[in-house]
Amino acid sequence: MKNKNILIVGICGVGKTWLMKSLIESFECLEKGKVKLVRYSENKEYGINIVGNYDGSMFEGSDKLAMNVSSSLDQYMEETSGNNYNVFEGDRFSNGKFIEKFKPLVIKVLGDGKQGREKRGSNQTERHLKSITTRVGNISADIEFENSTLAFEYIENYMSDVV
Repeated sequence: MKNKNILIVGICGVGKTWLMKSLIESFECLEKGKVKLVRYSENKEYGINIVGNYDGSMFEGSDKLAMNVSSSLDQYMEETSGNNYNVFEGDRFSNGKFIEKFKPLVIKVLGDGKQGREKRGSNQTERHLKSITTRVGNISADIEFENSTLAFEYIENYMSDVV
């Protein structure tokens, strides 16, 4: 049985946001939803939710969610329990408590992210980047990809059973 929860992890700039926006487009998750602090794009027909606030700003996606978004996850999961897939990414969900409780398929996008950070003009400190690199390095992935394009292709295929 496939995991209905998918978590995408990787350090800043590896393409997680691009991947999520590509999934929104590919699966036509154009309607916006909200359960307490959790914001997401959805396709009700296919039962797919892409969690995060994708609004075109420099830091979007899960970075736009409240730091305490995890306090709303139980209600979100309950209200969306009929969905086929929930896709999460980033720092807000890259912790042992989330992974243990919701048992997502963990997909890690490898790379140093330097090119992506430069492209968007990111000014994250070396200390912040080192912290995230360590945290991501400590996450056990179910599958790893060299880049976000390969990860997107895999996830698109993985979820293609609902379209």
